Amino acid sequence: MPIQLFRFLVRLLPAALALRIVRALATRSQRSAATPEQQQALAGARRLQYGESGSNAAWAWGDSGPLVVFVHGWNGSAAQMAPLAAHVAALGFRSVAIDVTGHGASPGQRTDWACFINDVAALQQSLGEEVHAYVGHSAGAMTLMAARAARGVRAARYVSICAPSHPFPPIEVIRKRLNPPEAVLALYRGHIARQFGRSWEQLEAGAVWAGTGAGHLLFYDEGDRFVPHAVGDRVLGWCPGARLVKTQGYGHTRVLASPELAGAVGGFLLQPAPDSGE
Repeated sequence: MPIQLFRFLVRLLPAALALRIVRALATRSQRSAATPEQQQALAGARRLQYGESGSNAAWAWGDSGPLVVFVHGWNGSAAQMAPLAAHVAALGFRSVAIDVTGHGASPGQRTDWACFINDVAALQQSLGEEVHAYVGHSAGAMTLMAARAARGVRAARYVSICAPSHPFPPIEVIRKRLNPPEAVLALYRGHIARQFGRSWEQLEAGAVWAGTGAGHLLFYDEGDRFVPHAVGDRVLGWCPGARLVKTQGYGHTRVLASPELAGAVGGFLLQPAPDSGE
């Protein structure tokens, strides 16, 4: 169905019905092809299964050392995180990168915020051991922060790469693609907020970020057009003692392959763990 028809319907239908169209479009996931570098890094990993049915996929590098879990962003995959995960494993850690439902080698054609939150918790339960650090990109970073309160996910350290302060990106995408009435956007914001177990106002105020303390590295790129780097300054204000690093010229996803990120993450993980405040 052409997008022009969707734009017409969301303005014609009652808000509750229009919300169904918005949700149908917003939750449809896309799988992009891995780059040669990502394919090479993923080829060095072994496949794990997680979740109640064991049908979801994760990938592991290294046989010993503290456990570091990598969480990709919306429409991303473990392959995107693979070069960084392999780099961290070479430093003496054991890396595991998740494919969230609807992404990568995990089943499904749709995803949602609750999928990220629940899948991170399910992976931790399947691994059955303490996680030293979580490294998340974009939506993956923000949802693993939310999973701490929602699902009891814990680690000594966290790395958040180009993370939104709250789940505003899909709101802006839907606004640009469909231009729905404000009443429909309000319902959509409420639908998203319920998946976090918070109100939209609480999410805007940084509720998911509280309590990470000095054990948190924030990483943003000044060329990111999807999550502006100024968001990092806002998040830093909610995470007293965290460290903020910014690069230039990579954008939202290419930053994952940057040497600056690899160096910052490796150095951060190798430092003695401070009191995270949790």
